[in-house]
Amino acid sequence: MSFFPRLILSVIIFGLGFLCMRYSVQITDQYSGKIDLAEKYLGIGIGAGTYTFWKLFGLTLCVLSILWLFNVLPTGPATPPSTTSMLIRMI
Repeated sequence: MSFFPRLILSVIIFGLGFLCMRYSVQITDQYSGKIDLAEKYLGIGIGAGTYTFWKLFGLTLCVLSILWLFNVLPTGPATPPSTTSMLIRMI
């Protein structure tokens, strides 16, 4: 993918991440409700774990969008080194 479409998508994903962090309370109250796993491991109280989850999710989106913009994230499966090329070199 060329740089310009990557830039546009990265800005959109970064914006979504920012909105998740900014409106974590509204997302929890209107759409998702409490997430039991987040409540158990991220905080105790009235929705504190779920709010923290949405903030961490938004932060992750922001970081991944920046890494993707600058092509730091790996793409495609890693291929193991070929042993046949070593055999051909030996001959």
